[in-house]
Amino acid sequence: SLQQSIDGDVKSFPLHYIDWKDWKNNVFHVTEEFSVERTGSHETCRPDLILFVNGIPLGVIECKRPDNKDAINESISQQLRNQGTEHIPKLFLFAQLLMAISTTEAKYATVGTAAKFWAIWKEQEDSDKEVRALINQPLTPEQKQRLFSGRFSYVRNYFDKIEADGRQPTEQDRALYSLCRPERLLELMFRYTVFDAGERKIARYQQFFCVRKILGRIRSVQKDGSRQGGVVWHTQGSGKSLTMVMLAEGIALENGLDNFKIILVTDRVDLDDQIYKTFSHCGAEPVQAKTGKDLAKLIAGHKEQIITTVIDKFDAAVSKAGVKDENPNIFVLVDEAHRSQSGKGPSSHGEMHAKMRKTLPNACFIGFTGTPLEKADRNTPA
Repeated sequence: SLQQSIDGDVKSFPLHYIDWKDWKNNVFHVTEEFSVERTGSHETCRPDLILFVNGIPLGVIECKRPDNKDAINESISQQLRNQGTEHIPKLFLFAQLLMAISTTEAKYATVGTAAKFWAIWKEQEDSDKEVRALINQPLTPEQKQRLFSGRFSYVRNYFDKIEADGRQPTEQDRALYSLCRPERLLELMFRYTVFDAGERKIARYQQFFCVRKILGRIRSVQKDGSRQGGVVWHTQGSGKSLTMVMLAEGIALENGLDNFKIILVTDRVDLDDQIYKTFSHCGAEPVQAKTGKDLAKLIAGHKEQIITTVIDKFDAAVSKAGVKDENPNIFVLVDEAHRSQSGKGPSSHGEMHAKMRKTLPNACFIGFTGTPLEKADRNTPA
């Protein structure tokens, strides 16, 4: 909040450091060899490239020559060293995206990420056409003067030759285009970075495109006012719980979803506890349904937006409380959907699924599973 005095009248206005809604309203700079003073010293560290948005250093990139066999590991090691208390930790208070790049390889992470969790990025669709056009776009004489003045002449000759001959995209080019172009950089920061029990985590490409695809689908409303759901098929250890958090955040940020609710459904108490804790750790405010009666009250109420429950509790919600919410802006995220939503008999999961549908007739159902089934009696997509 910025306090200003206008004609003797003191008022406070919210000051937005970044315009997240329209990336074009921000100012972007890249600088090389940016000197940062070390803790308690006049010595400096100089990260290779820093990306500034409105003057705030949000991206730090370390580059290595491609003829170095251990290029990426050395880059990552340098990034981790620079975060240490004896180096330049204050720079990393602001940094959101960290990269280690070489011509043939690139990895990314965020502040505090251990070396083993630095990841590669793969674009969902082939971007080489766009990348090729960008890397072969000629520089103006003014740009060349700013880039090459004060350098050895061979540097300019080297780039002039590349410009004349043209070149093909490299892994380095693809990674920079995918992660650092302005609109993508801001999207990753605003929607796809979460704090899990104090640890900052940035989405892997699978999580990013999964959430994007779901959000794209839920924007489309069917003729009866409902939305088409679907199944997310993930592998073990793929960060499913964080994908669900990012999806919930995406739904919350979506325009036009009045009175939305997100209900996280599992088939075991320990899984319910786990998802509740993950959401709590990530700064969301979930409410855990204690009983079927409690679940009925939470569904009927307008206060709680994120609810976690075990599927069995829908029995009491339907049979005893008779609650029914026809709001189409309810999103049910079902964990272990291959086993928790099918089967026959009065106390089977299939029966519980039917009661859940009866309670929330217009909701959008999204299942998460590592082992989807397609059998006559157990068909996960169906």
